[in-house]
Amino acid sequence: MKSRPEGLRLVSVGERDEEVAPARMETPGLERLQGIRALLLGHASPEPGAAASSLLRSEAAWLLVCLVRQLGRQRWLVRVLEERVLQCRFGEGLDFVEGLEVDEDAGAVPGLPGWRFDFHGRGCRLSGPGEVLDVDAYGDAGATIDPYFFTGRLFSLAAPGFPETRLMALLPGAGLVAQVIRELQVEGLLTHRESDHVFRLPPELEALAEAAGALESGAREARERAALLLGDFELLGGREFADRAWANREARLGWLIERTSVSSASDEAFAALRPLLSPEVFVQTCVRVIEGPPSRAVAAAIEHLDPLEPGPEVSEVVLGLLQRMTPAEHHPGPVLAAARFLLRRGVERERVLPVFLAFARAEKVPGFGGNPLGAEFAFLALEHVPEHALELVRRSLRSSTPIVRTEMAAMLCLLDQPWSQRELIAALQDPECKGLDGQRHLQLALARSRSEWARAIAARWLRQRPPIPTAKSGYSPEEVLEVNAEDWFEQQLEEQRSWVERMKVRIPDGVG
Repeated sequence: MKSRPEGLRLVSVGERDEEVAPARMETPGLERLQGIRALLLGHASPEPGAAASSLLRSEAAWLLVCLVRQLGRQRWLVRVLEERVLQCRFGEGLDFVEGLEVDEDAGAVPGLPGWRFDFHGRGCRLSGPGEVLDVDAYGDAGATIDPYFFTGRLFSLAAPGFPETRLMALLPGAGLVAQVIRELQVEGLLTHRESDHVFRLPPELEALAEAAGALESGAREARERAALLLGDFELLGGREFADRAWANREARLGWLIERTSVSSASDEAFAALRPLLSPEVFVQTCVRVIEGPPSRAVAAAIEHLDPLEPGPEVSEVVLGLLQRMTPAEHHPGPVLAAARFLLRRGVERERVLPVFLAFARAEKVPGFGGNPLGAEFAFLALEHVPEHALELVRRSLRSSTPIVRTEMAAMLCLLDQPWSQRELIAALQDPECKGLDGQRHLQLALARSRSEWARAIAARWLRQRPPIPTAKSGYSPEEVLEVNAEDWFEQQLEEQRSWVERMKVRIPDGVG
């Protein structure tokens, strides 16, 4: 019998009809929530210009509305688990509903066609038609919200309600939503007594979860009322709100521009800005980030410039980035993006290649056990630097980083040419690679080849490999890898397939 996930406490039978204690008694800045409360309580619209939520940016106000609706769904998950999956009676052990085996961690939800449950750690995930809902148990009837779980559900919705649709229009990415959540946490509107990652809503909003779930925003009048109460003047037409709509838009643009320098949200910020800015201003925004310290945000800026034709002055800025980066100090992401940008345009190839090769040949990246982008460098070489491609392919197949070998094996599997088959076989049979994780993926690449010779070698390797170590209890890491090897490799094939179909892959120099 598998033990109950650590920390899993739903709602005791005696608590089912009682209010769970709020996270705190008073909320700082309660006046900022007046517009949201008016909306959820069904109060009449305030006079034009008197929207009580004007102290909140409109995207933050919509986010809070969606979080209250999320709370309603999390409480529903708890009820489903209690009533349909398991019974929680504290002091009497854990009882399961009829028909559910005691060692089941996952399965169909009885009485809810299309829904499945999956216990994990201290929580449970329900997945059903057009929705994925995940909750960790904190003993508060599902009142604690995890930002990762919230954004996962938000962007999984097949038929989002109007509040969710509007939020995703204003913040079109999980990273951007998480940024606003973090701001509300810093301001003290979202807090939790156990963690600075998860949070609970202010009790004044927790009490309105049921009303939020029933919020009707489909009719035009309802949408206009919601926009007025939440200060979302961009949704309101007419000259009466033109100045405030412009102010909303400018504030959002400024916020997004600031987010372009935040690595965790930079890619989504650039994507959101692209249709909102003129081409000239968008290029200038990207250039400002590229001229800053090397980071993931710099790589995102270059990648968003790549489809454009920004002119030779921008190429000089990108080239300047390469000249101030070294493998001993910097992550290779910006170099890879810069090299791709310049090589595709044939700009200063003789100055790009030394930096490109120095980062591609780096055995370790600061903060990593190996070079996590080894395969990406090899892919770019296959497209634009064939004289060095074979060397980088071989490095990737023998990398100390398992994902690099898997990515390279998937690429060569899709190419399935005589030279790529030979490289896979050589790496699979290399005595120095015997102890490396990921050799199984090389075997799978050969097993899927059109070549009978390649398939025969793959089958022989599988027969002759040493037995997989087992654990005294549970599963050994090697057993876990073996069980999941084919699924993980198939995922890599899907990820690499579009690249192979889109890019022109050259045969590396030196291939006989």
